[in-house]
Amino acid sequence: MSVKVLIVDDDERERIVLRYVVEQIKDVTIVGEAVHGLEALMFCQEKKVDLVLLDIAMPEMGGLETARKLKEMKEPPLFAFVTARREMAVDAYDLGALDFIVKPIEQQRLEKTIERAKERIVHKSYVEEIVRDRLKERIDFMLQRYKNYEVFSNKLPIREKGKIVLLNQDDIVYCESQGKKVFICTKDGTGYLSNYTLNELESRLDHTNFFRAHQAFIVNLNYIKEIVNFGEGSYILHLNNGAKNIILSRSRAKQLRQKMGIQ
Repeated sequence: MSVKVLIVDDDERERIVLRYVVEQIKDVTIVGEAVHGLEALMFCQEKKVDLVLLDIAMPEMGGLETARKLKEMKEPPLFAFVTARREMAVDAYDLGALDFIVKPIEQQRLEKTIERAKERIVHKSYVEEIVRDRLKERIDFMLQRYKNYEVFSNKLPIREKGKIVLLNQDDIVYCESQGKKVFICTKDGTGYLSNYTLNELESRLDHTNFFRAHQAFIVNLNYIKEIVNFGEGSYILHLNNGAKNIILSRSRAKQLRQKMGIQ
């Protein structure tokens, strides 16, 4: 990998020296130069920079303030100070500097800084990859849970003779209250007595397909064959399987017409 370096120093002679030293180091690309902090910040906002080599004493904006501003960026580059102001080392490291190099610059010393930058960049990429992978795993897990929930949410568990039968809601034709039990009839004519109350079933069943036609009945709208006027605003629902004719109460007739889009 090649480390992209920005050189920031107001002294042209110092920039020339630093540029020469950097160019002797493998896997380093000088992507630009700046004469003060403001120019460096603008450059980093426009182009990809891995490492900023900063002088401290500069006009417009000094190195320490520049470092503070760099840290506020969405994807801040690493920064190291290259300066004659050795007394500023503590302040520099307090800001999170990668390194503090005292002028005059030695190639071996700068090579260590570049190696440290490479390690940081690789580590950051590794951590980001782990985070992405774990996030993807979490998303996949949540999606699978949602799919499983969708599958299970279309099932109605019924206890029968020591076992639990999972009925597909789509197979249920109607539910009828019979005393303390509710009789559930399926499309193949099979009937089940459940311990659900009709109110509990009304809340569990898909409201898109099921309708409370009467105080004692819930019907699957997909199995209604005919709606016959019974007189005085009452209706009888004829079902496809012919097993049951269900009375539609007058109070619910208007709701059913609206639900089914009947004028």
